[in-house]
Amino acid sequence: MQPLTTAQRQLLRQWSPAFIAAGASWLLLIFVGATPIARSSGLALAILGVTASMRRMGYVASTAGGLALALCPVFWSQTGGSESEPLITIIAVAVALLVMLLASDLFRRRDLGIGLGITAFLLIFWSQIGAMQSLRLTGLATAWLLYLLVDMVLLTNPRPGIKPAAAPKPWHTLGLVFLFVAGVANDPLTTLLAPAILLALFLSYAKLPTWYWLTVLLAVSGGFALLARAYLGPDRAVLDLVAWREALRWIELGELIGGQFGLVGIVLGIIGVARLARWYPPLGVVTMIAFGAYAFFGLVYVGVHREVLLLPLTIIQVIWMTYAVNTLGQWINQSLDNESGLWIHIVSAVYFVLPAILLLNIMATRATVSPL
Repeated sequence: MQPLTTAQRQLLRQWSPAFIAAGASWLLLIFVGATPIARSSGLALAILGVTASMRRMGYVASTAGGLALALCPVFWSQTGGSESEPLITIIAVAVALLVMLLASDLFRRRDLGIGLGITAFLLIFWSQIGAMQSLRLTGLATAWLLYLLVDMVLLTNPRPGIKPAAAPKPWHTLGLVFLFVAGVANDPLTTLLAPAILLALFLSYAKLPTWYWLTVLLAVSGGFALLARAYLGPDRAVLDLVAWREALRWIELGELIGGQFGLVGIVLGIIGVARLARWYPPLGVVTMIAFGAYAFFGLVYVGVHREVLLLPLTIIQVIWMTYAVNTLGQWINQSLDNESGLWIHIVSAVYFVLPAILLLNIMATRATVSPL
């Protein structure tokens, strides 16, 4: 067996945290959450995207952050359900792997192969398992849109003095418009990410053709029209545009956010967004705008499934929390003057306590509701 090349080792190190978190989440969803294989695969794919978006914040920390998201109450509430035929999922996985291998060999770009493989799985999964305004598919599209946003902004606007800025990759820009159009077609709620997407494209200084901007603008305008029709229409008026003035709405939104990871999550989230605003201002602004759009929607939405519809708030909170853990690890490591970076790994490993506590809470709840 030939040893791995440098490029293969880099690819493995880049993507292994995402696959570890997604694989562990998939097993937990099936065996602990009693979730059908098809649904578990879709949820695990969302964890894959979110964990990949946090990879630059540390190998260990991103893995722990992905598991924390998978086990938080709002994400875990999508578990369970009736048994479904796993054949479509098996076919989707097989086709995705084939596309991944062929694309990697044809284009000599394994990262592109991974992206095309995931896209193939998503298309098959979406066409056979999904339904219009599927909450799980909305979460899946949002997770990967946030991955593309975070990865593109960090690439085009790196920390000053660390490395030079680079142009966004074609799969960044094409992936954004593809997922955004598909997400809006499934549920116009995805349109809430439009301000963050437009700002990220502006900050990337990407030289995009006219047809691209026309497609984005048509998707944004059509998305907002569909959003008004779906949530403000006479047969489904679930938005109260003046409800944000009520103090109770703010309290309920705060309880929803704080109820996912407790006080630790709130503190880490505040530290994370504060440090992002200091060291990576473009990413801090983009994530805050996305968070603000969904927070405002949460204040004025008076319909059902509010917690799941606001899942992007939790995803962004996890990104902030993970960056806070990475920042704390670097600060402690510099304070103790450890050149090997040992304390960064130690602090990141402590982060695993959070998903462990969440899992224990899930097990305790299952033991309480289980019949004697």
